[in-house]
Amino acid sequence: MLKRLFIQNIALISSLELVFDKGLTAISGETGSGKSIIIDSLAFVLGERADKTMVKFGEEKAYVEVEFDLSNLEKTQSVLDELGFEKEDTLIMSRTLTLSGKNETRINGRGCTASMLKAVSSTLVDIFGQSNHLFLLRPETHLTVLDGFCQFGTLKDQLTNLYSQYRTFSKQLNAFGGSQSERERTLDILSFQIEELEKANLSEEEEQDLLQKHKIFVNLEKIVSGVQVAYDSLSNLEPSAISNLTSAHNALSSVSQYDSHLAELCARIESVKIEADDVASSLSDFLSNTGYNSYEIDRMETRLEKIKSIKRKYGGSVLSALDFLANAKKQYDALSNATEQIEFLTQEKQKVVAKMYDLSQKLSAIRKEKANHLSKEIESQLADLGMKNTCFEVDFADTPTLDEYATMVSSNGFDKVEFLFSANAGQPVKPLAKVISGGEMSRFMLAVKNITAKVENIPTMVFDEIDSGISGEMAKKVAVKLHNVSSDYQCLVITHLPQIVSMADTNLLIEKYVKDGKTISTVRQLQSVEEKAEEVARLMGGVGEHALPGAMELINWAKNI
Repeated sequence: MLKRLFIQNIALISSLELVFDKGLTAISGETGSGKSIIIDSLAFVLGERADKTMVKFGEEKAYVEVEFDLSNLEKTQSVLDELGFEKEDTLIMSRTLTLSGKNETRINGRGCTASMLKAVSSTLVDIFGQSNHLFLLRPETHLTVLDGFCQFGTLKDQLTNLYSQYRTFSKQLNAFGGSQSERERTLDILSFQIEELEKANLSEEEEQDLLQKHKIFVNLEKIVSGVQVAYDSLSNLEPSAISNLTSAHNALSSVSQYDSHLAELCARIESVKIEADDVASSLSDFLSNTGYNSYEIDRMETRLEKIKSIKRKYGGSVLSALDFLANAKKQYDALSNATEQIEFLTQEKQKVVAKMYDLSQKLSAIRKEKANHLSKEIESQLADLGMKNTCFEVDFADTPTLDEYATMVSSNGFDKVEFLFSANAGQPVKPLAKVISGGEMSRFMLAVKNITAKVENIPTMVFDEIDSGISGEMAKKVAVKLHNVSSDYQCLVITHLPQIVSMADTNLLIEKYVKDGKTISTVRQLQSVEEKAEEVARLMGGVGEHALPGAMELINWAKNI
């Protein structure tokens, strides 16, 4: 049971602590006063998604803490035990949200993940809001609602495990190219790619050599001009560098006998002269062998373009293309020689599908049996809510054959269902979304929640303004239904109906006011019958001397239920 909720810096609330009790708690207040902030804060601390817009303006972070009494809640204790938390009679969960978007979640003071928080909270509180109207109108969600009423034992776990095996076999077969036709297409593609890469005959050394030669050819004129100037400077001009070195060598040679240092310098000039002669000879050879060859340049550019094209298709580099070739050959060999393995995997996959189909049939049988009970339960609940002529059915799509199921394998079986509804005697049932009104939808939602809660056994139910489209006598019936539900479950209801406020065991009033230029929302518990009567009168729109007596009459009616 929910015992306490502490909210700090959420939307319009600076700091607020609420204490809850058993039975029916009604939360009311003017439109826009911040009633939904309470539910949003509760949903946040229970693990629902949130963003930094929840943080009160001007503050750096928001914090929400919730406390539960775990007495006799074996399901919650079991989940906590699985997550490694010690068994305690009191559970405190907290969550912090900063403007940077950082979340911090804790269970009994110990850090935990949001998924752990949700795993625990899902056994404690069920929040049913206006958005669930849309949820119930979507046919794809109807199976989820029906399953909430069913008890499958280990069937779903078995189906989930088999589905995991099915996916593993499918993944392995896909690695072999999928079906025979898909595999043949893959082999054709691989064969083409291997042939193209082998014909390209790539090597990193060739590419580097071609790039270097191409660089020389495209700059040939500039290179020849530079080499010619260098050669002329060394030996082909007067005075040339070599002739000058010869003159210098001869001059020093004639006097080197008189000074050993001069002899050393003379020897060094001789070495420079020999090196210069060799350079000049090499430059001469270069000029003799250098010529413009258009055929060679065309061949080189064609080859470089081919290499560039291959690189673009197979990874961006010669090395990547060569790796692709090696892997393609391996895959081709594996596919070519995988007939036995493929047959084995295909047979195993078919066995798994057959087992899943068998389990799905058992699942479907349970659903169809429970669907009849669900229909009767909903019609009974709606009769209590003033809809005595309601007809409700769960429509099942045709059962697929094994071959059909093999094309639509699911871990949830093969059933597709849709809720059919008629609120008036003599009218045929039609899809729920097409015929149900707003007021009928609110009562239908309350009926469904009351039924599934018995199966789910969640101790606290929260209804966020589900009284849309309800008034008058129907509002009284909804109030009575909530009163009856609250005898088994703790119920929190955000409401605008005076009938529900009158019926509540505890009344919380949301009020909004401006202080120091800032809007603030607060909550106070109505302690006396007089305070409760004033709130009931406000919701009734009553004015004058008859307002409070009218409110008291409604409160007395609720007491006598």
